[in-house]
Amino acid sequence: MKTDDKGKGYYGRYRRRGSSRRKGWRAYVAPLFAVVAVLVAGLYFTRESDREPGPATARLPADAAGKPLERTAALPPLNLPADDAPHASGMEWWYYNGILDAKTGNRYAFHVAVFVANGLVKHTVMHVALTDLQTGRRFSGQSRTGGLPAKSTGSGFDFRQDGWQVAADGNAHVVRAEFEGVSLSLKLNDAGPVVAHRAADSATPGILDFGKSGISYYYSRPRMAAQGEIQLAGRQIPVSGAVWFDHQWGDFDVLSFGWNWFALHLADGSDVMLYDLFDAEGRKVLTSGTVSTAAKGAVPLKASEIELTPVARWTSPDTKISYAVEWKVKLPSGTYDIKPFVEDSEFEAQQTTANIYWEGPVKVTGASEGEGFMELSGYDRLAAAPGRK
Repeated sequence: MKTDDKGKGYYGRYRRRGSSRRKGWRAYVAPLFAVVAVLVAGLYFTRESDREPGPATARLPADAAGKPLERTAALPPLNLPADDAPHASGMEWWYYNGILDAKTGNRYAFHVAVFVANGLVKHTVMHVALTDLQTGRRFSGQSRTGGLPAKSTGSGFDFRQDGWQVAADGNAHVVRAEFEGVSLSLKLNDAGPVVAHRAADSATPGILDFGKSGISYYYSRPRMAAQGEIQLAGRQIPVSGAVWFDHQWGDFDVLSFGWNWFALHLADGSDVMLYDLFDAEGRKVLTSGTVSTAAKGAVPLKASEIELTPVARWTSPDTKISYAVEWKVKLPSGTYDIKPFVEDSEFEAQQTTANIYWEGPVKVTGASEGEGFMELSGYDRLAAAPGRK
């Protein structure tokens, strides 16, 4: 389910840097509130499309065996590659994260996200963050615009905004961005099967039911092979690595819940996605997960098979938000400890998406070693978020 100058997506931080920065901020206050108002309107007044109806209020009829039909069963099934392209849903995002290796042995973590909100006004946002794992230094950028700055493609997408590009044509993807004096340029290919996420008791792959918050289509390409380069401190650094890609869309209200999200590459070759949604009172909305292996493909996890326990917090010195950054995760395959590479991975995105979230690379130990990314969203606005005092 969503970036900084020292350290991801859905995250860069914009620190206050003296009186000149404060003057610049005051100059942005009026347009900022206007942009936030437009975005919130887009989130709250999402229009229904032919493809993604909003949450149904009536009880659906039962099937022949007497089992109630799923709301998701009324929707068109996931259809790739056509569904790579933008939809007319209320909310949609395309998201990449990964840890990239240089030939020198240095490593760099990044995430890039494109968000589109459809409402009274269509609104497109891009977030990017890059963390130097040797020094912990984090760079970030964010951009916003009205409309959809995308070239038309038969199937796929090609977003171009402020010199950035996020594009896909079938299994071939491109990600390019320049921000805070650094740049990222990657070409990605995916030879593996797409993972269509679903609840364990659901017969409709690629669609998740968030209850009164709506319904979301959701699939991943968990190990895209990436090649490219980073420009950092005036040096061109060739890099490569396995990148996780997510695409999610639907008529769901992202302001009504928060989430703890994990995307993990384990040493045994399996890929794990965990999704823990909670509402403003801390009640569970959905706990879901998928374990993908070459032998068994994508296997959905039952909520009862997932136990997520926050272990330690980090409090942002800038926003004072407390995030649960260390976790103990119990799955049918064993118990895992999740810890961040860099605790300071907050992304303050109030000027583009009116929120603040934590996004960064994590290490996995326990039943298997591995690494991946974690996203903590909603901690800025939901008082009952895990890890909050």
